[in-house]
Amino acid sequence: MSRRRGLSRVLATVPLHERSGGVAAVSRLVWQSFQSRWGNDAELITLRENDDTALSFREKLRFGARVTTSQIRRARWVFFGHVGPARVQSRVPAAWQRPYGVFLHGVEAWAPLSDEDRAMLRNARVRIANSRHTARCTAELNAGIGHIDICPLSMSPEQEAAIAARTPAPPESREPMVLMVGRLNAAEAYKGHAEVIGAWPSVVAACPEARLVIAGEGDDRPRLEALAQSTGVGHRIVFTGFASAAELDRLYERAALFALPSRGEGFGIVYLEAMAHTLPCLASRHDAAGDVIVDAETGFLVSQDDRAEIATRIVTLLENPGLRGRMGRAGLARVHTQFSFAQFSRGLIELLDARLERSA
Repeated sequence: MSRRRGLSRVLATVPLHERSGGVAAVSRLVWQSFQSRWGNDAELITLRENDDTALSFREKLRFGARVTTSQIRRARWVFFGHVGPARVQSRVPAAWQRPYGVFLHGVEAWAPLSDEDRAMLRNARVRIANSRHTARCTAELNAGIGHIDICPLSMSPEQEAAIAARTPAPPESREPMVLMVGRLNAAEAYKGHAEVIGAWPSVVAACPEARLVIAGEGDDRPRLEALAQSTGVGHRIVFTGFASAAELDRLYERAALFALPSRGEGFGIVYLEAMAHTLPCLASRHDAAGDVIVDAETGFLVSQDDRAEIATRIVTLLENPGLRGRMGRAGLARVHTQFSFAQFSRGLIELLDARLERSA
């Protein structure tokens, strides 16, 4: 056993850059947990150093070579931050493979996977989903892959500390601004931007001062901007482009409520960020938002395709400061009690210790 000391616990995942989206945000949480638990015996392997251009075939080969070499030379076990990077494990000769696990995030596993992907998941020592919804959908569509553990997500320790250090204006006194945060990619059109834009004329008719602020960048932005102008209330809709963490904090602190009635959130850390800023959330009944948001208590869950319902719920919150305040404070309390980084890290490490560390 002493010969195993010093072997690496490897996290193999997407780039950790903040522009890389939700999977990168979760991978940063996982990596911080690795460093806290294993220190210098933790190793990070990413597909690339940044996310500036499309992933090339050469970068994929380099990633595969690094994952394989690590298992031959120094890895005690490997944990993959996403189904995509985990596919490389099928190319590692069986004699060289170390025990491994996979994090399941949402839409990448909410479909019947290929036979190769199902075999890869079935052979993993641990499969961890970010929510009950993700675990249920993955299991229903991919029978036989094995038990799926659940580890709810959190914000980062840095985010928690920054929010705790601030004293934002109470939700009751904020301007009638509705905030949406998310990448504007055509491949992620399920997030509900178009539906909220389509509902905005009804919102403005009831609340003329209401303003919709959309933070995010992507190849679908021109289409969404054109859609906003076509509504006749485009002057009440603002696109900020990519917003840094500091810029997002300022937007959260100004907004009266947060909206993202998506169909494809496997968890939705963005809901935690909004709730931590005491914002009630408008989300959908179609994905994992219900694992985070308590309907009619910390926000409202709506049907994405019902624009009248979206508009009605937004107007209800904008016109009722007391309701916003109650929901916002209930959301903040829920973040503290159910979704802290300490809880996430402890739950993750307990699963990895039980399923990988002991079996290695």
